[in-house]
Amino acid sequence: MRSDLRYTALTSEVSAAQAIILPPPGGVAVIAVLQKKYVNGVSQEIALSTASRTTGQNAFYVSLISDSTARSDIDDTLKLSPLTQERIQTEMDERLPGIDMRTSLFYVQNKYGPFGYATGRSAAGDVCLYAWQQIEPSQGAFFVTSGAVSVRLRLCDADTTEEQLLRTMYAYTISAYFSSDVWNPNANIAPPPVQPQLGQFGAPMYPTGMGPYGTISTPPSPRRAPVTRIAPRPKPVGTDLMTAPPAPELAPLSGYPIVPPPPSQ
Repeated sequence: MRSDLRYTALTSEVSAAQAIILPPPGGVAVIAVLQKKYVNGVSQEIALSTASRTTGQNAFYVSLISDSTARSDIDDTLKLSPLTQERIQTEMDERLPGIDMRTSLFYVQNKYGPFGYATGRSAAGDVCLYAWQQIEPSQGAFFVTSGAVSVRLRLCDADTTEEQLLRTMYAYTISAYFSSDVWNPNANIAPPPVQPQLGQFGAPMYPTGMGPYGTISTPPSPRRAPVTRIAPRPKPVGTDLMTAPPAPELAPLSGYPIVPPPPSQ
């Protein structure tokens, strides 16, 4: 009897050229892509090059959804869950175990819109970043499915800074899409207006990290011990030759003989 080998898992490895997300040039490299297909989309775990002493794999976790309202009798649909603090904390505990991650309070956004991130330092001394972003229409439309994109980034490095890790989240590119006229995760999102300083005299614009325009964030300065200021001592009378009053004449003491002054020459 002939028997064909079959697998229970629906996840398969595809080439790095089929990665939905591409890191910025000169940054981390894509080394493997694990893909799983659904009725209404596809999800990928994009493994990135890792140069850290922390246990775990750097990776992008991305889901491309063609119809977020799709229903199925079996569990083969992608669902876009709301971003909550509990959900993000659960993901960080799973992908960055044992690391105290602190959520940033800065408002940040890349070319796809706003995103959130948290940073921490592992026991090995590596700087770690976990970022999350959901790209979806701001308002729903009747009988129209616009789709959505869900992105997560887990990144640790031994010799880098928080700002350098954050550049990967700023400069990544979504290189895949669904060939449908109604698929547009950025629907109902108006493009940002041009800055009024553009092209004007006396309004320089700097590259990222060098000035007010495009700066990622300015870390708070470390707290210093309060400085106790000592009030200056008052000047003794007569030290300032320009304003010192004349010395008063002293009366001779009583009971003592008066010494005559020396004869004038």
